[in-house]
Amino acid sequence: MKKNKTFGILIYRVEYNNSKNVLNNKSKIEFLFLKASYEFLFYKGLHEENENGLETAMRETFEETGLNKDKYKLLNFEKTLIYNVKDKTKETTYYLAGLLNNDENIKLSDEHTDFKWIHSNESDVYSLPDSFAELMKSAEEFIRKIGK
Repeated sequence: MKKNKTFGILIYRVEYNNSKNVLNNKSKIEFLFLKASYEFLFYKGLHEENENGLETAMRETFEETGLNKDKYKLLNFEKTLIYNVKDKTKETTYYLAGLLNNDENIKLSDEHTDFKWIHSNESDVYSLPDSFAELMKSAEEFIRKIGK
């Protein structure tokens, strides 16, 4: 089986429940998903020549959401998912970044028809794969641990 490597950034935003914008147990953390055909997915892409994984993820984030690196803060978080699709093993590495302004405008590429901010507890509502639900929960735990 041929292995296909892709890279993406999990962009999240925090809805604080206090005027000090301090993360606490009641703060809501949501992740950006894009709708491709009939389902919501994380965005990702194949690397181009002379790119490393993070550069690929940043380029793809800009191409598919309109968010450049000045709009988010990258965190020291990296997770790789390995899965099979049509006799191919796919490997996607995701990085994590917090949106600096919750009101930032998302500009969809032609590949997508909609976007949604989804909380990790809502994965069943949107029929997200278990691996996405686990990734979101892992990222949320990391965000809460570092308090960002």
